Amino acid sequence: MSMRVQIFPYLLTVGIAALIASTPSAARAQPDEARVAFRAGRALALAGQPDSALVTFAAVGSMARASGDWAMVTAAARATADVYLVYRSCADSGIRILQDAVTIASPGDRSAADALVRVLAAHGDAAGARAVLVRAYADVPSVGRNITRESVTFLQGMAAVERAAKHEDAAATALSSALQIATRVHEGDIQDSATHAVGNVTAENAWVLFDLAQLRLHAKSAGVASVKEGTRLMDQLSAAWPTIEDPDTVRFPTSRIGDRLLLLARECQKNGRSCPVPKPTKC
Repeated sequence: MSMRVQIFPYLLTVGIAALIASTPSAARAQPDEARVAFRAGRALALAGQPDSALVTFAAVGSMARASGDWAMVTAAARATADVYLVYRSCADSGIRILQDAVTIASPGDRSAADALVRVLAAHGDAAGARAVLVRAYADVPSVGRNITRESVTFLQGMAAVERAAKHEDAAATALSSALQIATRVHEGDIQDSATHAVGNVTAENAWVLFDLAQLRLHAKSAGVASVKEGTRLMDQLSAAWPTIEDPDTVRFPTSRIGDRLLLLARECQKNGRSCPVPKPTKC
């Protein structure tokens, strides 16, 4: 998806309305319809239309439940929580939605737990975030060491926990390990190596690079903080995003709406425009 969605809010609204209207009943929806609607809802959220996005994500959840696509049920819940967190400053609501999503997630779907770890860590609850992370990956052998996507997301979660605990050196080390594993995962996927890559940015490492950029930009430790390096990484990600973002084959599409808005704001700044991340209203 292009990061320039803010140009098309009216078209997006019309498009998603037509999509939902064309579905006679949730019972007849197919999993691919839920995924199309999810992308439209995410675009609406990025275009500054949170109410329309919430309606869309509710429809995604209904369609996905009817078709038995539980990956999209949890994706809709994650995106809904994001909207509450970004636009309404409703941390309690967002956390509760994610906790519920964790309990209904299908085996192997740790995306809601990953999101919950990030939210808890961002709100300073390092112990709570660590508990969720450990529980979510308890059944994965050698997680954090094997060359798997699970190791990448686990290490990202560990970095968030360490950062919340003020251990910035440990967070940087975890992200460095995640980046190395993500590179190996990408190299092992011959088909994906030919697509969804721009220079050193790939679909597998993009969010790791984003987390590393944010750590560099906001760290207090002199050995970790680097505005220059953090800015370079954000510029690199912004340029690559339309190519590497969420391949159609991904099982658990990301939402991370607040983080996407940061990337969008960076692209706007580079192009001499201003589209700051919205300030949330009172919950």
